Amino acid sequence: MPQFMWEVDVPTERIDTGERGAHVCTGLAENGHQARQAAQRALETAFLYIMADQDIPTATRRTDWSARGLRPGWNLHWDQAEHKGIDR
Repeated sequence: MPQFMWEVDVPTERIDTGERGAHVCTGLAENGHQARQAAQRALETAFLYIMADQDIPTATRRTDWSARGLRPGWNLHWDQAEHKGIDR
């Protein structure tokens, strides 16, 4: 099946202050469900690198799922995540 570019917006909240924001992930997927799964894997992998005090690997292409700009101490609310197809 063909893949399309997707955006997944994940609401975030800082644990200690209650500040809110969103983490935006983009990449290729066949559908919205796969896009959300890919975004979640990318963010979980990035947090593992942070916990190991290592640099997060960068995407090899613009369409690869990766995570940058993550901040420890912020909760990701995956139950409120939204996804949409975007033009490349």
